Amino acid sequence: MMNNPNNIFRRKVKITGRLVFDTAFHIGSGREGELATDMGVLLEPDGRPILPGSTLKGNFRSFAERLSGYLGLTACLLDCSLSGVKCVGDESYRNSKGVYDKFKEIKEERKKLDWLENNTCDVCKLFGSPLQASRIFFSDGELLDWGRGLQVRDGVCIDRDTETARHGAKYDFEVVPKGAEFKISIEIENPEDHELALVGAALAEWENGFRLGGFTSRGLGKVSLTSKKVEETDYSNSEQLKNYLLYREMSNADSLFNDCLEQVLNGGNHA
Repeated sequence: MMNNPNNIFRRKVKITGRLVFDTAFHIGSGREGELATDMGVLLEPDGRPILPGSTLKGNFRSFAERLSGYLGLTACLLDCSLSGVKCVGDESYRNSKGVYDKFKEIKEERKKLDWLENNTCDVCKLFGSPLQASRIFFSDGELLDWGRGLQVRDGVCIDRDTETARHGAKYDFEVVPKGAEFKISIEIENPEDHELALVGAALAEWENGFRLGGFTSRGLGKVSLTSKKVEETDYSNSEQLKNYLLYREMSNADSLFNDCLEQVLNGGNHA
């Protein structure tokens, strides 16, 4: 690892692409729906569906956590008792072990960064934790196409013992029809090669197709990443830096993730 603090720009990687829904999807608003349903979807004031960056980041982080072990990386899952990985990302571990008190006693910023480096799992180092800012950023989806309307689906709670519908437990919910398409972007600051390998593995899952939102076990939320484009800027490269700062142009890096992923899978390490 380089000794430069993470707040000094060294490198930026940007991913753009389109998320295309093969089925209807439900990302709940937590309120009644526009169509007087029990459960509405997130909508703009003009009625267009919203695809929050927080939803995308949570889904992507989940893939990264599940794939990390295969790449020799650590993930605390924000629960050290479950993962067996000690990390300040887990609040119960941070407080019960007095770990946070030790961190507060450190006065020098450089020593704080060193402490975080030694007490944070690989996934939290990239995606962030309560003591550390994220270095990967997800935009809200920019709506490109949809069916210009919502649909209503019926649901019912099933009694697991009798395998029949519970009396009075019927409900309905809104969905955005299949075919919705969103443009998204992901930016990564100061990534290390092993972190790019982890992102590349999660991107492969997205490109192969995944589930997003609620009621996915009922067939909703099937979506895939298409038209992926990868660009980067190396701040130590004067030409790349000039193009980025003056013209907002980044260098093509479409093979970047595969190269880093191949290196890790062939036995490379990040020590």
